Amino acid sequence: MKKIINLFVLLLIISGISSCVEEDPFFDPDDVENVIEFKSAGNVQSPIGAPYPLFINAYDIAPEQSMDIVVSYSGADVAPTNITVNIGLGTQAMLDAYNEAEETEYIMLPANLYTLPTSITIPQGERTVTYSVKLATNQFDVTENYALPLTITSASSGIISGNFGSAIFAVSAKNQWDGNYTVEATAPMVDLTSSTLSGYYPLDADLVTTGGNSVKMFTYTYLEGYEGHPIKSGTASSYYGNFAPVFTMDDAGNVTSVTNYYGQGTNTSLRAARLNPDGVNKFTINSDGSKVLEVSYIMVQGGVDRTFFHEKWTYTGER
Repeated sequence: MKKIINLFVLLLIISGISSCVEEDPFFDPDDVENVIEFKSAGNVQSPIGAPYPLFINAYDIAPEQSMDIVVSYSGADVAPTNITVNIGLGTQAMLDAYNEAEETEYIMLPANLYTLPTSITIPQGERTVTYSVKLATNQFDVTENYALPLTITSASSGIISGNFGSAIFAVSAKNQWDGNYTVEATAPMVDLTSSTLSGYYPLDADLVTTGGNSVKMFTYTYLEGYEGHPIKSGTASSYYGNFAPVFTMDDAGNVTSVTNYYGQGTNTSLRAARLNPDGVNKFTINSDGSKVLEVSYIMVQGGVDRTFFHEKWTYTGER
């Protein structure tokens, strides 16, 4: 998972509200009252000023997956006794507030796609417990931005955190090609309209599920997380606007098509993509879990072949 930021301590300083996602309290133990909260497991992205913390999760496509959420008794002490924590489904208003503040487009995960427990117990002498939500990811519409707002409604001991007592959990399904990759050129990029434009490699990029057998390019190098393809203009960094390849594979891993995430435009101001049949055009998944995509494709503009890419994508891990 990329660009994951734990801003909890910063939020503490800004808001002055007692909350802690670390096992060790930030303040002197004598000044801290234990709080019940959703604990960061490394997948929390909390922009400054966001109305709720956002946890990002992606799972393989399967009849049932488990989204494990850690609930914490945070502060100076361990749980003095068994603590019952009740958790409820958040409201549409939570999603609306987050979407408006952060200019996102999350929608409520349909009720038939998850099973939600209502309560859990933090054992005496412990600090955390795992709350598991069952997800039917094989029924997800991978084109939708699903999210599940949750809120801690009550606890038999401690106080509910003002910062992490409610949260939004973004959930998505991912196919076997999905992940983070290092992208290198196997031959120079060529733009037939300009000799000053050249390839920008290596790239740090994700392949993000767009369908059962298709993935889109989502780039961090230069673009800081965006559907786009970086290039060099002389020595300066640049990118092709409104262009990001979508790769589609058959069950054997052969790349069957390359299209443009922004649409297959045909007029002179729009861009499209197509597979270059001269390339290897194969996605290989090995028994040890390593994955390599070797692909050649062409950016088409105004119906004319413009830019030729020859790339090797090497899997580095889950996004």
